[in-house]
Amino acid sequence: MTQEGEGDLKLMCNLGEGLYEDGLMKGKLESALEMLKDGVDLDKVAKYTKLSLSIIKELAKQNKLI
Repeated sequence: MTQEGEGDLKLMCNLGEGLYEDGLMKGKLESALEMLKDGVDLDKVAKYTKLSLSIIKELAKQNKLI
């Protein structure tokens, strides 16, 4: 493989990884929102989704849940 081809491959891998991470975050946020709508405590939502408490609080505020 040429050096240029290796660079292109690395770029594609990085893009794929970024898309995966974006999808993972979207899924966590969707789960957190559903938990908040069901009245689950903010600390537990943070614990189970592995998102920070500040993100959970902001999500709850944006959706008028607190």
